[in-house]
Amino acid sequence: MSGDNLRRVTTGKTQGETADERLTPLVGIERPHSHDPPSRDAIPESLLASVVDDVVDRDIDVDDGLVTQSLDEILLAMIAVADGGTHGTGLMEELSTQFGAELSPGTVYPRLHDLEARDTLQMHELVQTKQYTIADTATAKERIQNAAYQHLVLGMFLQLSLDTM
Repeated sequence: MSGDNLRRVTTGKTQGETADERLTPLVGIERPHSHDPPSRDAIPESLLASVVDDVVDRDIDVDDGLVTQSLDEILLAMIAVADGGTHGTGLMEELSTQFGAELSPGTVYPRLHDLEARDTLQMHELVQTKQYTIADTATAKERIQNAAYQHLVLGMFLQLSLDTM
């Protein structure tokens, strides 16, 4: 389903006679051409407050499948903000700490290798481990920003559907 079609899904309450008149509240949140996420003012305050509190408290468990779907972008973000400890085992421990995700080395390491092969990450071989750093900041930022926007739109759609129930 395209982004435009997603915004046109009705919530069951008709607000007009034509499909365009029955758009969900998400239609008012235009996706900027720069791929910037919607402004904070466009995000329901109750949703934002609960998410921020959970992230700060590290009190979130995210389904492993959802983490896996955005694993490349999550790894890029973790490596970008890491103060050391960007080896595979450390990243897997951080995935567990941050999201409660228990991913296997067979899931994480191939992603790290693919990101390195695409020149988005740079690998540094140390004595007993490999450390990763961001090699292409622009690509890493673009991928993280796009993933964040997509997850935000889905989250807002789901929240808005709850508000109409």
